[in-house]
Amino acid sequence: MKWVNRLNKIAIIGGGITGLAAAHYAKQAGAHVTLFEASERIGGKIKTVYQDGFTLEGGPDGYMARKPTLTELITDLGLEEHLVRSKTGTSYIYVRQKLRQMPAGSVMGIPTKFWPMVKTDLFTWRGKLRAGFDLFLPRVYEGEDISLDRFFRTRLGSEVVDAMIEPLLSGIYNGTLEDMSIESTFPQFITIEQKTRSLILGMKALTPPVQAGVKPKEAGKFLSLDQGLGALVEALRPSIDRLETSTQVQSIRPHEVTLSNGHVEQFDGIIIATSPNALGGLLQIPEAERLSQLKRTSSMTVLAAFEEGDVQALDGTGYVIAKAEHNALTACSWMHKKWPHMAPEGKALLRMYIGSDHVPHLLEEDDETVAAFALNELRRIQQVGTPLFTKVERHIHTMPQYEVGHKQSVRAFEEAISAMDGIEACGAILHGVGLPDCVDSAKRAVERLHITQEVTV
Repeated sequence: MKWVNRLNKIAIIGGGITGLAAAHYAKQAGAHVTLFEASERIGGKIKTVYQDGFTLEGGPDGYMARKPTLTELITDLGLEEHLVRSKTGTSYIYVRQKLRQMPAGSVMGIPTKFWPMVKTDLFTWRGKLRAGFDLFLPRVYEGEDISLDRFFRTRLGSEVVDAMIEPLLSGIYNGTLEDMSIESTFPQFITIEQKTRSLILGMKALTPPVQAGVKPKEAGKFLSLDQGLGALVEALRPSIDRLETSTQVQSIRPHEVTLSNGHVEQFDGIIIATSPNALGGLLQIPEAERLSQLKRTSSMTVLAAFEEGDVQALDGTGYVIAKAEHNALTACSWMHKKWPHMAPEGKALLRMYIGSDHVPHLLEEDDETVAAFALNELRRIQQVGTPLFTKVERHIHTMPQYEVGHKQSVRAFEEAISAMDGIEACGAILHGVGLPDCVDSAKRAVERLHITQEVTV
């Protein structure tokens, strides 16, 4: 009796979280994994740095707890003891030159409770009454993709969109609601509207009832690792049998990878987990070229460490900023409150996000100039002293924009690639930009390759 791998030599193009997860699942299935990464490091957007007792996340700092695939992967890697849940507190939006509390019962910007909406100072009475029209309006979605902006403005009015929904939702994709496809970003709102017609009633029905006299326990919606997400990257590294960093792949054909130096290698299966801008050149098919040309935005994050007493004390973990305030920052997270493991006792760590609209003229500036600019914008909102140190991270053309019609472009690409024997694709350009979405995508790509072991007698 002997074991035979049906596909035993797999190439993965791209060493971000998607490619690393694909390596893990392929290795679990019994494959020999070669990973090609164009840059000098693996991890992609995940970048954890340790400095003076602080844990600094240059990229994502956590992931949505309700999406289980990444937690399952972390458990598989033996890191479950290092999982930590984000802390909670008052949520704020900076609008009309003031930090204002988000109404209780708001779910992703959709109000579900009457009195908190009546009492909030986020909106005028005119805006509150307009939002109430949602209870009576007909359905907006009629079977064809539309923008989030059109959907929410029609249902809830401009004030609720500008002051609450836009700051909350656009930050996820670092884009604008006018561009974003509702089918590809938040299809659950379509389902709710089709089922209940009213978003408010639909979201309210999804909110668990509160038992009389019992205050519900609020749990953080995000998970991370107490060592930083860089620990996930290192735990996935052993899944790679052969790692080729600083190696550019020029093109891909079924079972064949051509490197930029002209060297050609043969593989039983190939998984593309690279940046979307590379898809067209790698595959040279119009469907891949279309995805390569989709809009991608840039952003910058600035981490600033302080003595805790030098930061204005506020309950909560941070705030988002309405565009009408004309502040270059889109949000600020109080990382030492959201993730206590990230800062030593008695210290504070703030993370500021500079939006894509303000990035172009800053990308060429040095780190000190960018940090000073961000701190100046921050001081328009809250009081902070002189930081102990700052760290700047640039994310250039890294965030794919799921524009109206994106779902159709992805479907055409996946149909085209399904005809290419032994080639699969995965990543944030397809079905979700979050870390769990990327891991889901990688797992499905490996499953489609059918890397299974057969017993021959």
